[in-house]
Amino acid sequence: MKSFKCQVCDQLTFFENLSCVRCQHDLGYIPEDHNLATLDQNDEQLWQPVDGHPRGLTFKKCKNTLDWHACNWLIPATSSDIYCRSCALNNTIPDLSVTENIPLWIKLEQGKRRLLYSLLRLGLPVVGKGIDQKHGLAFNFLKDLKDDFQETQRVMTGHSAGLITLNLAEADDAEREKRRLNMNEVYRSVLGHFRHESGHYYWQHLIADTQKITGYRKLFGDERENYDKAMANYYQVGATPDWREKHVTAYASSHSWEDWAETWAHYLNIVDSLETATDHGVIITNNQSGQSFSPIDSYWATSFDELLEKWLPLTYALNSINRSSGQSDLYPFVLSRPVIEKLHYVHDVIRNARFS
Repeated sequence: MKSFKCQVCDQLTFFENLSCVRCQHDLGYIPEDHNLATLDQNDEQLWQPVDGHPRGLTFKKCKNTLDWHACNWLIPATSSDIYCRSCALNNTIPDLSVTENIPLWIKLEQGKRRLLYSLLRLGLPVVGKGIDQKHGLAFNFLKDLKDDFQETQRVMTGHSAGLITLNLAEADDAEREKRRLNMNEVYRSVLGHFRHESGHYYWQHLIADTQKITGYRKLFGDERENYDKAMANYYQVGATPDWREKHVTAYASSHSWEDWAETWAHYLNIVDSLETATDHGVIITNNQSGQSFSPIDSYWATSFDELLEKWLPLTYALNSINRSSGQSDLYPFVLSRPVIEKLHYVHDVIRNARFS
């Protein structure tokens, strides 16, 4: 994720900002340009970047910005849409008449927009079900009636036929940490959920019923294995003893589809984190050779090797910094050779989709 600057006062601004903290100018994200623009309002009550737009466009704000201050994405003024490209993907949101739901919903929306930033930067198709009911993407943000977390509860985070569902409780830090411990996970986050579930969605569109399925099965296993039986076995028995040798997480060992989704999510994490490091001027070197790696646009890397040679030394540094602060590793993963091969595969699938 890039950071941005206010075009009026040069103040550092960030992806979620609605206004500049220094000069108070309104900010708005233009997804087609991957840019957070500083805005002026014109005589027609429309918004335009203070330096003008390359195509002379003006914009309006999303209804969720106007009603809830829950979004900063802009809509072209010529569009009849009242919701931005991100909010238009919502199928169901929580009851916002319940005050406690509002900050949790906003946190889910922020995670969703960060996912969409990555998908759009990678050049992947992002089409809502309002446009393509059969193949499109949509989101449900639902609140369960039960307060205690059980694997059998009504609202489960997951994906089905292009509909990604997240339990609102995942936006509650304390509740999510309890679930992380209950599930014996080393890493659990709102953004991580979005990345994982998007992996299931894109598996259907980029792998299933294509010639790629043969290569997929060699790396990830046979997805035709009974899913319900495999998941029941995972929750009853746990991960396979050798999961670290073949999978990026324990959960990835449960079934071929989950292995793909976990690896996909991990790839998005790597690409976005590397962009953040590069954008902030982090210089990555190899401690053994002293070699400094030239910055690259991680979203446009030709091969996964380009990413890996920068990613590994960066994670070593981040983990060492965390340990020096008395914290656990920021990056609690070990990339085995089979996992790296799977990440190569994900990279190639995405790159082929971009240029197809």
